[in-house]
Amino acid sequence: MSEIARYIKKNPSLEIGLDGSMDPRGADPRNPDLCSRRVRAIRDALVEDGVPSSRIQMGAFGDAHLVQDRRVAVLLCTAN
Repeated sequence: MSEIARYIKKNPSLEIGLDGSMDPRGADPRNPDLCSRRVRAIRDALVEDGVPSSRIQMGAFGDAHLVQDRRVAVLLCTAN
């Protein structure tokens, strides 16, 4: 996380999108909560390393058909 935070701080025109995915193998009712907790943990680590929370967006940004299997994708984009 600290490497990503350093890069973002050096490039003020960039923002971060965090896209979490759930376990595709089951219908465990805990999946959405676990996914949200993973994304929040990444966000919190980035904020702790100095990335302003206003430069971090959380949501579904990727292709819904790609199975990421309990991963958090960190996406970089140019701020509008």
